[in-house]
Amino acid sequence: MADEPQITLLFATISEWAVAQGADQINRLPGPWTGETDEWTVKINGHPNEMDDVPPYGFLATHKTAFIGMAVGNAYGGCVIGPSENELIEHFRSRLPSPNHPRIDT
Repeated sequence: MADEPQITLLFATISEWAVAQGADQINRLPGPWTGETDEWTVKINGHPNEMDDVPPYGFLATHKTAFIGMAVGNAYGGCVIGPSENELIEHFRSRLPSPNHPRIDT
């Protein structure tokens, strides 16, 4: 079991944020699920093939205003250009609903 890959914290955080935004059964969508924060646009692909520049079972986050601001990856790795990976993780953590307000669509 120790040799099994671990899910990256960035992927886990973006996934948690997406679920809080109402993302559900994204593998049934005709393309990637799309969500936004005040600074970032995120696409998550629930399909085995690349779609709309998003890798299979992966994500693509692009900054809305920065010339250089992008993250692309999947559960096991990826690349962040612009902010640090920790800054991006903190950004999405800070946009999660508080425990008293679970989901925005409920």
